[in-house]
Amino acid sequence: MEALGASLNKYGTVELDYMSSLLPDMEESDMLSALEGRIFYNPEEDSYEVADKFISGNVIEKAERIESWLLDHPEHEEAKQSLTALRAATPTPIPFADLDFNLGERWIPAKVYGKFASEFFETDINVSYHSNMDEYSIVCDQKNGNIWHKYAVQGEFRRYDGLNLLKHALHNTIPDINKSKTILDAEGNEKTIKVRDGHAIQMANAKIEEIRQGFVDWLGRTPDTFKEQLSDRYNRLFNCFVRPNFDGTHQSFPDLDLKRLGIQDLYKSQKDAVWMLKTNGGGICDHEVGAGKTLIMCTAAYEMKRLGLANKPMIIGLKANVFDIADTFRKAYPNAKILYPGKNDFSKQNRQRIFNDIKNNDWDCIILTHEQFGMIPQALEIQEAILQKEKDSVEENLEVLRMQGADISRAMLKGLEKRKQTLEAKLQDIQDSIAERKDDAVDFKMMGIDHLFVDESHQFKNLMFNTRHDRVSGLGNPDGSQRALNMLFAIRTIQERSGKDLGATFLSGTTISNSLTELYLLFKYLRPQALEKQGINSFDAWAAVFAKKSTDYEFSITNEIIQKERFRTFIKVPELASFYAEVWE
Repeated sequence: MEALGASLNKYGTVELDYMSSLLPDMEESDMLSALEGRIFYNPEEDSYEVADKFISGNVIEKAERIESWLLDHPEHEEAKQSLTALRAATPTPIPFADLDFNLGERWIPAKVYGKFASEFFETDINVSYHSNMDEYSIVCDQKNGNIWHKYAVQGEFRRYDGLNLLKHALHNTIPDINKSKTILDAEGNEKTIKVRDGHAIQMANAKIEEIRQGFVDWLGRTPDTFKEQLSDRYNRLFNCFVRPNFDGTHQSFPDLDLKRLGIQDLYKSQKDAVWMLKTNGGGICDHEVGAGKTLIMCTAAYEMKRLGLANKPMIIGLKANVFDIADTFRKAYPNAKILYPGKNDFSKQNRQRIFNDIKNNDWDCIILTHEQFGMIPQALEIQEAILQKEKDSVEENLEVLRMQGADISRAMLKGLEKRKQTLEAKLQDIQDSIAERKDDAVDFKMMGIDHLFVDESHQFKNLMFNTRHDRVSGLGNPDGSQRALNMLFAIRTIQERSGKDLGATFLSGTTISNSLTELYLLFKYLRPQALEKQGINSFDAWAAVFAKKSTDYEFSITNEIIQKERFRTFIKVPELASFYAEVWE
C-alpha cells in the first residue's frame, strides 16, 4: 500500500517499475496480489489504474470494450479480473415497472412512437425523429374520425387535428390558438385584433395530456420482451454511471508548505476534492463558504502541473477574492512560478504585453479576476464554430415553425428571428476579425491554458440555449450573456485540445440555485460528449428525459383564461444524480 501511495504521489499513476524498486524483495506478482481490488489492469491503456479511476464513469461501456478486447486475448487473466470488477460495480438494473416515461424522450426509438400512435388513433402512422433539428415528423395517409374529430380542437381560424396535437405531445408543447376580438382604437373606432383563445388552448392541452397518458398506458400493455428491451436500453444509457468514493488521504502533497499556511494538514474533504479533480481532470466543487475552496484550487492546480496532468492551469475569481487566492498560493507554494497581474497590467496599452507574458512563460499557475479573463481574446475559429452551430440550430427551429404555418407562437417566431440576426452580426464580426487578424495577435488558444479553475462559477450560469418552451416560467434568458459565452469558448478550446470532457473545475457554494436550466447548462459546459452519447443535443431533449411540465390555468384581470406552464419536478432523479455526482465533490 505504501508503494502504491508513493507511486501516486510521485507520478499520479500506478508505475509498477517504480513500486518494485521500493520493494526489491517482493516479486511483481506478489505485489499485484497484495493490491488486488485496489488496482486494475486496463487493456486499452496497457497499464494498471487505481480503482477510483477504473471503476468509475460509464462502467457498462467500459465492460463492453474490455469484453471485445478479450475476444482477441482470451487467456489474459488480469483483463478478465478487471471485467469481473466492472460487472460487479454495474448499478442494479432498474426494472420497467419502476421507470417513469415521458412521451417524446429522444432515446426511445421513433418507430416505438409510431407503433403507439397507430394503435392509439387506429390507423397507420409513421413517426420519424431528426436529431439535427431535434424535431419529430409524422406521416399518415389515411386519417380517420379519431384524428379529424375525437382528438381534434376547432379554433376560430383553423382545426388542430389529432396528428397536430400528437406532434405537440411529442415535443411537450401546446399550440398557440387565436381568436378575433373587437376593441376600440384611440379614436373610438371598432378594430378587430387576434388574441389567444384560452378556452381552445385549454381543450387542446387536455387532449395532448390524454395522448401522453395514452402512451404510458400503452407501454404497460406491451409484451414483457418489449418491456425488457426498453428498460435495458434505458439502463445502458442512463443507469450506467458509477461514482467512486474518492479517498484522497494517501496524497502527501510534495512542496506544500503547511507551516506558512498556519495549518497542520488539509481537511479530509479538501484532500478528497483534490484527488477527484486529479483523477477526473476537473469537475464541480460544491463547497460552502469557509469550507476551504481556495486551498482546493491552489493545491489541485499545483498538483496537476507537478504531475503533468496540466501544463498551464489558470484560476479566475471575483475581484474581491483574487488577492486572497494569490496570497494563499504563495504561502502554500513559496517557490511556485505564479503570474498574478495587477489592474494596470490589463490597461489597453499593457494588455498585449501581459498576453505575451502568459503565452511565452512556463507558469505553475496564472491568477486573474473574472473581468481580466473576459478581456482575453478567444480563438476566433472556436467562436465561429460555436456560434455557427447555434445559428444552424436557430435556423432549423425557424424552419420547423414556418412548416407549421398558422400553428405557431408569433412571439417565439419573432424571438428566433431576432436571435438569428444577432448571431449573424456576431459571426460577421468574427469573420471580419479573422480577415484583419495581425500576426502578433495572442488569443486564449495560443496561451496554452489547459485547465481552468472558475471560482464563484455561478457568475457564468447565464449561458445561451435553444428551446421551444417559450412560455414556460423560470427558464432564464435563452440569449445568455457574453460573459458566459466567453467561458464556453474557453472551455471548448481546452476540450478540443484534449479530446475529452471537463478541462475545467467549477467552484461555488450555489452551483445550482433555482432554475432547471442551470443543471443542464453545467452539463453543456463540462460534459458535452457524455450528453451526445445519451442522444441529448439540446435543452428540450434533456428536459424530455428528466423533467415533467405542468400547465395551470388562471383568470387574468380581464377575466380571460391564461395558461401558466412550469417544469415542476425532476424525474429519473437517481440516474440524473449519478451523472452529476460522477464529477462532483
